Amino acid sequence: MVSNFSHLSTDALSPGQLPESVKALLKRAYINRFPKRTTIIDAGSESKSLYLILKGSVSIILREDDEREIVVAYLNPGDFFGEMGLFEPNPQRTAEVRTRDTCEIAEISYDNFHELSKQYPDLSYAVFAQLVRRLKNTTRKVTDLAFIDVSGRIARCLIDLSTQPEAMILPNGRQIRITRQEIGRIVGCSREMVGRVLKTLEEQGMIETDGKAILIFDSSLDESSLDSDDDDYDDED
Repeated sequence: MVSNFSHLSTDALSPGQLPESVKALLKRAYINRFPKRTTIIDAGSESKSLYLILKGSVSIILREDDEREIVVAYLNPGDFFGEMGLFEPNPQRTAEVRTRDTCEIAEISYDNFHELSKQYPDLSYAVFAQLVRRLKNTTRKVTDLAFIDVSGRIARCLIDLSTQPEAMILPNGRQIRITRQEIGRIVGCSREMVGRVLKTLEEQGMIETDGKAILIFDSSLDESSLDSDDDDYDDED
């Protein structure tokens, strides 16, 4: 059974390249194209549809009343979102979904998805598998917030980002492009704190920075980078 639809892209929608279940889903779905930094879902809005990313990447965002944002996750081609309404009648959306770049996304009503999943149970299995994976990631993030200092969380964030599809593989490591502010939204600290930690990591020979570009050296792409002995960085409220 299919647990996810990784690397799914509308650049490869020929009949022999997709599971029958996905082809059936796409026949019933609306295919929407969204520019970069477009809000697809607002927190608090009514849940009516399930979405499948075909191209591009989105951010799942929680926002406080004071407009402070926390990035919960990045989702990529093959990932579903908006799945809560499959299991709970008339729920409100709990998070904002915003495009990170130009996206192509399939939207299908919950009724249509339920009907399809009777014929293609791998669709439901894919959603369940992704929910389990995200729950594991959320549990890990909560654990990090409780037991790992901000320096370790930023190091972990860089390692996670280096596994994203847009990360560039170089002979000596992986390069990502991201602002200090965005890293702060992911780990829950200020942009200034991110800058100080990145400077320390660079001095330790773990990374190399050039504006938004951050090269994470191969020797740093493991969990040992989280074992920080630096107590200079206290968590911020």
